[in-house]
This record gives sequence, C-alpha cells and structure tokens, in this order.
Amino acid sequence: MKIQTLTGLDLTSFVGNITLSTNLDTLGASLDFDLARNYDDLNYSIIETVKMGDIILFTVEKRVFTGIIVGIDTNRFSKSVKCLDFYFYLNKNKVIKQFNKINASSAITELLKSIGAKVGEVDKISTLITKIYRNRTVAEIIKDILEQVNNELGKKYVLEVEDDVFHLRLYKKIKIELDYSSIGVPALSESITEMKNKVLVVSNKQENMAIIAKAEDENKIKKYGMLQEIIEVDPDKDNVAKVRNIANTKLKELSREERRISVDVLGNMELKAGRIVDLNIPSFQINGEFLIKSCVHKFPKGNQVTSLELEEFNEVSSKSS
Repeated sequence: MKIQTLTGLDLTSFVGNITLSTNLDTLGASLDFDLARNYDDLNYSIIETVKMGDIILFTVEKRVFTGIIVGIDTNRFSKSVKCLDFYFYLNKNKVIKQFNKINASSAITELLKSIGAKVGEVDKISTLITKIYRNRTVAEIIKDILEQVNNELGKKYVLEVEDDVFHLRLYKKIKIELDYSSIGVPALSESITEMKNKVLVVSNKQENMAIIAKAEDENKIKKYGMLQEIIEVDPDKDNVAKVRNIANTKLKELSREERRISVDVLGNMELKAGRIVDLNIPSFQINGEFLIKSCVHKFPKGNQVTSLELEEFNEVSSKSS
C-alpha cells in the first residue's frame, strides 16, 4: 500500500486513517487520509510541502485512485487531507450545450472533450439525444442523458474514471465471493417508498397535454394503491412503438419492492459503486444479483475492510443498444 504525489513524494510512512469511497449518488471517488505532522521536527518537513491542487496516487498492489487534493485541515500534530478523483471537474464545470439527434455515446464523448477530459472505452449506445442544456454541469447533463438511455433501453450505464481517463460502460458484474463471516452481520432493509406501479408518458411540449402511452401493474395497484410516475418525451422524435416501450420498460424498473443490504466484508479493490455481485445470505432469504450503491474501503492496522450498501438488481431489458 502506497500513497504518493504525482511528483514522486512518498507519504506512506506518515499516513493513517485511509478511507477510499465510491457512491452512485455523488459519483466519482474520494480518498481521505491523515498525515502525521510536527512543524519543529525536520523529519516531518515534507508534510509542509503538501498543498491543495497536488495530484495524489494511491496504490494497493495496483493503482486504485488518482485524484486532486481539494481540502486540507491542519492541526498541531496532523493534517487531514481530502482528495477527489477527476470526476470533480465534471461536477464543477457548467456548460451550455445543444444536441440534435446525436447518439448518447457521441454526446457524452463530446461533453467530456469540451472540458479537456481524456476519453477511453465508450460503449456504443443508439439512443438519440435532442435537447438544449443551459447552465448545467457536465455531470448533470451526463446523468440526464443516461436516464434517457435507461428509459428507452432499460439498460444502465456508469461513467467511471481510471487514473485520469473516463470510460462509459454497462454496469459490470464481477465474480467475487463476499466474505462477511468474520467481520460483521448483514442488515436488510425493505421499502416501497420509491415504487411506481403506473407510468404515463406525455409530451414535453407545454401546449400538448395528451397522454401518449401508459403502462400499469394492476396487481400492485390493488395491493399498494396507485403510485404514478410521469415521463416526458419529445413527440417529434419518438415514434409510437418507442414511446410504448419506454412506458413498459420504466414500469418494469420501478414497480418492485426495494431490498437493500448493508454489510462489511473482507476488503477487495474490485468492489466499487456501479458494479454487480452475487449475494447469497440464506438467513435473509437472499440469493441473487445486487448492485453496489456505495462502497467504503478502510485499512485499519494494515488490514482492509470494505463496507457495502447493496440494492437488489434486476436487468429490465436484454435488448441490445
């Protein structure tokens, strides 16, 4: 395990309380750590050279984080350092952008390049984007584009950054046996607060109030009462068959009981938000695929523990993009 600056300054022997986190809600990764400090001791003098804006590299067998120092809290005998990966720039740069019948892959690539971001692997996505974005961050626009993709295709994509290169990929399933037996007890949470059992698709034109398509789950409406979602589309570009597909796809995604698991497992750097794992916990009647919503790696006394928040995952559509 090693923490150093891009210029080669090795901070590892001064570092403690390392936490590496990813979360689908906030996007990007964050790295937090403490540096031992003693201003009067020359052995600690390199700590005073660490500044905001420095690039930090974190290695656990291989490089697992590259990011920029965005905050430092200094006390007499320590510095607390906060770093964010290069998704930071997507969250902080606002742009004005217009897309006219450009596929989602090209739109996202164009957005990234507009702020000087490096682009790596980009899965091909056929969904056409026609929209004007004003005073929105690059991250907000990409999130909106991927939501349009999910509405149409029933597929979820994630934008990941490795070192300083961005990759757009389908949610990835990883083959890892999660070992929680010696660390903690899982906790299961079930809810219907986010459920929708009826979906209406309407025009995004204010003068058009017509319902273009609808889909509903009669059994769940009878059981839980009506819980309705409205999706807006551009009627000029979306044909009837596509609109009906949007209604049905969104209903399949939303009309289910939410099941979430919180659990601490033996650490593995392949675990990160946006990836899918198999989970088998007989005592909770759980056996299936779960999406990692948030992931926190900690390294107490040279060991590694990973805290996971997982959500039951159901692939809505097998339709090719």
